[in-house]
Amino acid sequence: MKLKKGAPVKKYSPTQELLDEDFIAKAVWECLKNNDPQGVIEIIETHLELINKVKASEEHELSRSTMYHAIRGKNPTIKTLAKLVNCCA
Repeated sequence: MKLKKGAPVKKYSPTQELLDEDFIAKAVWECLKNNDPQGVIEIIETHLELINKVKASEEHELSRSTMYHAIRGKNPTIKTLAKLVNCCA
């Protein structure tokens, strides 16, 4: 991509935003307001990809298969989602 000489350039890190709990909360809330449960799963999935899944599953007594099923659209329960979010907090 070519930019004009002197064009303002701003650094952007999607990784940093996806680790920001306030950003995630707002994104999840928007998905819920828009009746987009798959969007909520995608947000959690992306967040968890940034975290060591094995370590998180061991620390919170959540099997790896449960984590993978939950984040791969297998219709997780609120209880499972709460455990997933808790392990990332």
